[in-house]
Amino acid sequence: MPKGLGTTQPGILILAAPLRDGSFDVAEIVSLPAAISAITLAPPQLKLAGERFAKSKPLASQVQVSAGDQPVRVPDGQISRRMTIALVEPVKHIELRYNMSGATVRSMPSPAGRAVTAISPVMAGGPSNLKVAMMISGSTVLNIACPALRLRDRACSTGRPPQLRVKPRLTRAKAVIVVQYDVPRPQ
Repeated sequence: MPKGLGTTQPGILILAAPLRDGSFDVAEIVSLPAAISAITLAPPQLKLAGERFAKSKPLASQVQVSAGDQPVRVPDGQISRRMTIALVEPVKHIELRYNMSGATVRSMPSPAGRAVTAISPVMAGGPSNLKVAMMISGSTVLNIACPALRLRDRACSTGRPPQLRVKPRLTRAKAVIVVQYDVPRPQ
């Protein structure tokens, strides 16, 4: 794990990779400045990602959550609406693993298989100024944009495929990225 936001300092670290069905495998690692006794989770709010995502219905499924060292049960194993879950004891560290679907739009006109996906934290509680770092991996990932930033700052990726990351540290309130990629081909 990289040192920094979400791991060794307060913040959120999102690690994501595209899957063949157009969904993304996501790990969201949260380190809070103060312990909390309940977590609030919600599907990403994609309005900051732009008009093409207006009809998207993002769904986090196969959700696994650990608060400290304890597993946390998420109803139906999915995040399709805002929910608050009480924890057994107050914690500062939370890890979520999930499959994010419903946030991918095919790019048209573009080469067959080209798509864009909006990614944002599902951790909806905690300070809105909490910093967020995002890393996207995969040989088919092409670029990352930060649509909530000023126009001159929207091209926000650094690194090279298969490992791109977002240059600025975004606040949770503006932590929405758009990933351009080629959907991996079925084998």
